[in-house]
Amino acid sequence: MNMPIVEITTTKAELGMKTSRPPLEIRQPPADIEINQHFNDTVEISTKAAKVNIDQSEAFADADLIPPLQQGDQFAAKAKRTAMEYVAKKAQEGEQLKAVEKNGGGGKAIAAIAKENGKLIEKQVELGFTPESAFKVKFDAEPGDISFQVERAEADINVQKNDPEINIPRWEIQHYLKQKPSIEFHVSGEQINRRL
Repeated sequence: MNMPIVEITTTKAELGMKTSRPPLEIRQPPADIEINQHFNDTVEISTKAAKVNIDQSEAFADADLIPPLQQGDQFAAKAKRTAMEYVAKKAQEGEQLKAVEKNGGGGKAIAAIAKENGKLIEKQVELGFTPESAFKVKFDAEPGDISFQVERAEADINVQKNDPEINIPRWEIQHYLKQKPSIEFHVSGEQINRRL
C-alpha cells in the first residue's frame, strides 16, 4: 500500500530596514564688531622760562656809574682826603715861610712856593677799557624746562561673539516586512481516508 506524501513548502519571512541619516548642519555667524576711533590725541605742553641774572655792578663802577648812596660815600671820602692833603700842604708852606732866616729874607721861600703852585697839572694818557675785564660782569643762569604729556586717543573696540548654530537632524530607522512568511501543504499519492 502506498502512503500518501505530504509536501510542505515554506517561505521565510524577510524583514526590511530603511535608514534615514540627514547630514549635520553647522553655521557660524560672524562676530559683531563695533569700533569707535577717536582721531585727536591730547598733547599738553608745560614750559618754565629760563632766568638769566646779570650783575654789572663792578663794570658800572669802572665807568663811574655807581648808585647815588655809594657815590656820595666815595665823594665824602675823597673830599676828606683832599682836605687833609691841602691842610698838610699849607702847613708845610707855612713852615717854609716861617723860617725866614734860612731862605734869605723870605723871598726865596715865596718864589719856591709860587713856582710849585704854578705848575700845570700833568695828565698821563693811557689806553683803557671799560670795564677793565669781561669777568667783571657776572652771569647767573637758571635753565628753563619744557615737559610734554600726551594722552593717546585709543580706539574703543566692542566685540560681541555669536555662538555657532548647530542643527542635528534625527536619524531614523524604519523596519518593515519585506516578505511575508508562508507555508503550503501539498498531498500526493493515494486518497486519504478522512474519516475518523
